[in-house]
Amino acid sequence: MAATVIGRVKAGSGKSYEVKWDQSNRDIYVSYAGWSHVGKASSASEAMNKAEAYLYNK
Repeated sequence: MAATVIGRVKAGSGKSYEVKWDQSNRDIYVSYAGWSHVGKASSASEAMNKAEAYLYNK
């Protein structure tokens, strides 16, 4: 299964980025500098939280 877009989060700069999450291998990606790997999450909501934290200072 491929990663699917699950939403958008705002970076500290105010820009908005898409978040992808792969449910099968739990990888999180954000559309920052191409598609950046953020880490892993066990749920879509955790993926959104981790993506938001990743982008906080971007």
